[in-house]
Amino acid sequence: MKAEKILDEKMSRRSLLRATGKLAIGAAGLAAVSGGLNIFSKAEAKETPLPWPYEKIDPEEAGRIAYDGWYKAFCSYGVASGILVPLQKKIGEPYVSLPTEGLRLGEGGLVGWGTLCGSLLGATVAVGFIAPYDVGKQIMNEMLQWYSDTQLPIYRPANPKATVAVQTISNSPLCHLSVGKWTKAANKSLGSPERKDRCARVTADVAMKTVMLLNDWKDGKFKSDRKLPAAIYGITAQHNCNECHPNNIPTPVK
Repeated sequence: MKAEKILDEKMSRRSLLRATGKLAIGAAGLAAVSGGLNIFSKAEAKETPLPWPYEKIDPEEAGRIAYDGWYKAFCSYGVASGILVPLQKKIGEPYVSLPTEGLRLGEGGLVGWGTLCGSLLGATVAVGFIAPYDVGKQIMNEMLQWYSDTQLPIYRPANPKATVAVQTISNSPLCHLSVGKWTKAANKSLGSPERKDRCARVTADVAMKTVMLLNDWKDGKFKSDRKLPAAIYGITAQHNCNECHPNNIPTPVK
C-alpha cells in the first residue's frame, strides 16, 4: 500500500508537470500566431487617465463604419465603433483595449425601452473617453439638440440595404418618438427593411456629427453657450415633455 501511494504521488507530479508544460507551449504558440498583435495587451495594458489622446477623424469614414456597425450590433455599437475604430488605427492603445461590443444593449433606446436613442448613447460613451468632462458635456448637449431639431436621416450609403425617402424631425432625443414619427410618416412597420435602414443611416449621421464637433474642439474652434436643461428648468429634463404627457411632468421643488 505504501509503494502504491508513492507511485500515485509520482504520477500526479508528472501529470502536473506535463500539463504545465503544455500550457506554456500553448501560450507561446498563441503569441507567435498573433504576430505583432499582442493578445495579452488587454490584460497587461496600464490604466490610462482620461481624457485619452485624440486625433482628427474623417467624418465620412466614421459614417461608413457606423452604418455597417448598425447591421452588426445596432445603433449604440455603430456610433461608438464609427468614432473609436479609427482611433484604434491612428493611436492604438488605450483604444485598442476598449471592446465596443459592450454597447450592444443600447439598441432600441436601451433593449427596446424606447428611451434615449442608442446612437446618442454610443456618442456619449465615445466622447466621454476623448474630451475633458466639461467639454464633453457641451458637445453632447449640442448633439442632443441637433438630433432633436434636424431632419433625419441625411446619410446616403454607397450600397443601401433599402430605399429610404422620408426624413422627419423628432423634436426629442428619445428613440420611441424618433422612430415612431418616422414610421408614421413613411407608413412603414418597425420590422420593415426601410425602418432598419433608416436607423442605420441615423446612426451614421450621429457618428459623423459627433466627429465634426470633436474635430472642431481639436482645432480650438468648438464653442457652445447652450444651457443644459437642468439649468433652465431646475430639474433634469428634455425640452418637449408636453408633446406626450403634459399633465404628468415632475416639477422641481422650489
